Formats: sequence, structure tokens, C-alpha cells
Amino acid sequence: MNTTLARRDPLLAELDAMTDRFERMFGLRAAPGGQRGFLPPVDIWEDDQQVVIELDVPGCNAENLSAEAVDGQLVVTGERSVSGGANRRYRSERWQGRFVRSFTLPQGVDGASITADYEDGVLTVRLPKPEEAKPRSISIGHRSKTISSE
Repeated sequence: MNTTLARRDPLLAELDAMTDRFERMFGLRAAPGGQRGFLPPVDIWEDDQQVVIELDVPGCNAENLSAEAVDGQLVVTGERSVSGGANRRYRSERWQGRFVRSFTLPQGVDGASITADYEDGVLTVRLPKPEEAKPRSISIGHRSKTISSE
């Protein structure tokens, strides 16, 4: 029986502490049993007409995904179950279970005008910009000075 205590590397301890702070800051809590919760990766971009949120949720069925506008927030939830029997599972790295992501809606976005599509494992949520937030062209007038010669 080996009773030697392993010496903990201070750099690894600091890395663990930073990871814990990051997970608390972004709401990534360990589930009971030490499993990490799943947060699908997100891209958010905009053009002149809309803000677009794309979430990677491969393996989810469209019936297990939902998006709701609630109190100025867009709340996206989903669930994925992994097929295969648990009796003969040798390795399990694919995520399963529920996830929740929420995003603050841009000012003036009407929740009723939000649309969502799911294709090839990507959930795309479109938030149309209100008219007052869309860019508008401003014409620039030209005034010529008249110089008189006296």
C-alpha cells in the first residue's frame, strides 16, 4: 500500500480555479455525478434587416427544440437523447440531456415577428430589426458659395 501523498502542481491548481470561475460566470455548472451541462455553441450576426442567432444542436429532433420571447429575453431550450443500450456502452462522449440558452433581445424587437428554422443540426433564429433601427440613407445637399467681385 502506497501512502505517499502526491504533490499538487500550483499551476494546475490555478488552472482549475480559473476554470471554476469561468464556469460560474457563464452558468456551466457540474451536474450531479460530475457531468458538465451542455451549452450549444452559438454564432450571432446581423445585417441591415435582422439579427441572426445560429445554435449548433446536432442530433436534436425539431420537436425537442423550442424558442420563446419572454420578458425581453430569447430563451432557447432543447433535449437530446443518445440511442443505444446502456448495458454495453464502452465509451460515451456525446452529450445528452437538456440545455437552455438565453439572449437579451435587441431594443424594439417584436417577439411575434421572430422566426426559427432547424436544418442540418443548426437552429437559426431570426430577429427582424424594427424600422427605426434599420439604417437609412441621408441625402447630402450641396450649397455653393457665391463670391462677388467688387
